[in-house]
Amino acid sequence: MAQRSKFKDPGLFAILIIIIYSAFVFGWWPVDIYVAGISLVAWLMFFGLFIWFILTVAYVVWIERIEKD
Repeated sequence: MAQRSKFKDPGLFAILIIIIYSAFVFGWWPVDIYVAGISLVAWLMFFGLFIWFILTVAYVVWIERIEKD
């Protein structure tokens, strides 16, 4: 098995996306904006669930391709 660079690891990309999105949500937290009677932060966290699901599927597919090669 060939040694791969840690910078090409799918987990690193996933963690970076999670950190960036989390920083955006927590940075927005003190702002009191409401959409349809619900805080914008709650909306961001709700849509974050879909981002995590897509990120998980992409991670699994990426890892499977790496292991197949």
